[in-house]
Amino acid sequence: MAGQLGERVMSISKKVGVLAAAVAFVGLGAAAHAEDLLFDWKATTSAPVGGFIPAPFVRSDADAAAAAATLQSLSPTFGGKLAVKITAPISAGSATTLFNNPNFTVNYAFYDLEGASAASFASQVTQAQAAKKPGTTLFISNFGVYPGSGDTSGPGAGPSYASYIASGANMASEDLYPGNPSYDQPGVSSPNIRSSLFTLPIARASVVSANLPAGHKHIPYVARFNNFGQPSGSVLNPTGNGQFTTANQMLSRGDFSALVAHYRLRGADGIHLLEPGVVGYTQAEEETDAKNGWTFANNATVNGIFAAGDAKKATLDSYVTVNGSQVTSESSGVVYSGIYSLTQGKLAILLSNLTDDAGAKSVSFPSKKFGGKTVAGAFSIAAGTHKLLEFTGSGTSWNLIAENTIFGDTTGRNATGVPEPVTMGAASLFALTMLCRRRRTR
Repeated sequence: MAGQLGERVMSISKKVGVLAAAVAFVGLGAAAHAEDLLFDWKATTSAPVGGFIPAPFVRSDADAAAAAATLQSLSPTFGGKLAVKITAPISAGSATTLFNNPNFTVNYAFYDLEGASAASFASQVTQAQAAKKPGTTLFISNFGVYPGSGDTSGPGAGPSYASYIASGANMASEDLYPGNPSYDQPGVSSPNIRSSLFTLPIARASVVSANLPAGHKHIPYVARFNNFGQPSGSVLNPTGNGQFTTANQMLSRGDFSALVAHYRLRGADGIHLLEPGVVGYTQAEEETDAKNGWTFANNATVNGIFAAGDAKKATLDSYVTVNGSQVTSESSGVVYSGIYSLTQGKLAILLSNLTDDAGAKSVSFPSKKFGGKTVAGAFSIAAGTHKLLEFTGSGTSWNLIAENTIFGDTTGRNATGVPEPVTMGAASLFALTMLCRRRRTR
């Protein structure tokens, strides 16, 4: 079972014992997807940036009729990707109104039953699947419900594979926003704050992809930053007022784009944006940066590989060879992800270095095979940058044909991060609650 292989190597102290499990990720041959399922929690009838799919809210049974009208209006444009957001249990009648309506077909249901029991969500899933139109597929998730067996990105274990299966969900929607207190505190095993904000969500996404049953969707919640629930005095809430401001340690706009790109390379079918989480950073800017990452800045090679029928993820590993030594991404601040197609004879690798070190890192793949082919040599990556490596296949080797910096916008690394909502009064209140999950604005 994939759930038994989902070990994530997240610190040097753990590396020796679980390295073999991480190696099992290499060359898994899992298919990569070319879908563009881009959602924004704030987008209900329209979105600032083209390509994002609006989805109405249903906060109670009283909202079902209005949501149905919105869904009908959105159906001509977003048919096949139509979605609804449900924040409280609904009745069987409302489920029929939404999921068995002659005027439209809902394909994705994002539940956010905050505080509800596992049994309550499972009951809602059963009800929705029973109500949906015969012959249609309805993907259902609940916030934070995902197959997280083997997740060691934080101080506590992730939700188990068994609990995900028992929920009845067929779509994983884990929390991948930097700043979440469910991740290790920066500085525990990472070279700096920024690298921890970057590598830990990638690691969690990788475990979910490794565990996810065939036919299920993977659409995580993402943001540039959100430190809701960080306790006073923590690295990400040092003064206890909810603000995070540390020189050069916020993820830049380009870093956020790269983060989304890594998610896609590691198996996400789409993303669901949350609040921007950075003072002065708008919804439109967040959508722009996320879309830029999802499309790899419209890179023809990468998007062409995703479109190939045999496109496969290059890796789900959480370790990398840096300066000749095998280390974890968390401890080194360096991470790589990739995609390849043997029919096209192409491989693309996104390489990121989120450290502040003065010298560049040298990254190599001495024991890796991507589709049975090896990559020779080492590749230099400067601190705080992202690089896209493009290869063509020849015999048993991948040969480099292009090596370019990508997502180079470093704007905002000195910006102030906040929990949601971004007003300071609310931020202070939220920080004091010391809860370990994000609350959506209702």
